[in-house]
Amino acid sequence: MKVEFGCPTCRRALETHPGRTVRCGRCGAEASLPPAERLEHCLACRCTDLYRHRDFNQKLGLAIVVTGAVLWLLLGSFWPMVVAAALDLLLYLTIPDVAICYRCKAHHRDTEGIAEIPKFDLERHEKYRVEKARAEGD
Repeated sequence: MKVEFGCPTCRRALETHPGRTVRCGRCGAEASLPPAERLEHCLACRCTDLYRHRDFNQKLGLAIVVTGAVLWLLLGSFWPMVVAAALDLLLYLTIPDVAICYRCKAHHRDTEGIAEIPKFDLERHEKYRVEKARAEGD
């Protein structure tokens, strides 16, 4: 299992395995995650609300579609868009899921139990967004 989470001091992205300590390259703070065999809660903040999502780079997907559209306009044929859509679909179907914490946005990869985690829920997301806004406003 790999976990990508924000540094407790400066919020820079850190990635480590559970049970190991990692040092932030920006501020030098050390952070560690508890050891875990199975994902039952967020290892960075202990929140039990997680959602699953394809671990797909959205910028790459957008670049594929934009490239297909530009080629379509330049070549005058719809085939570049068909190829772009097929490539995008192939990547979507082959890339695994990642579990993301609603509270701290930590990404949990390469672990068992992700398939049982529910997909994104906007109501739950809003709950944590409002909670964060209230905490920052105080």
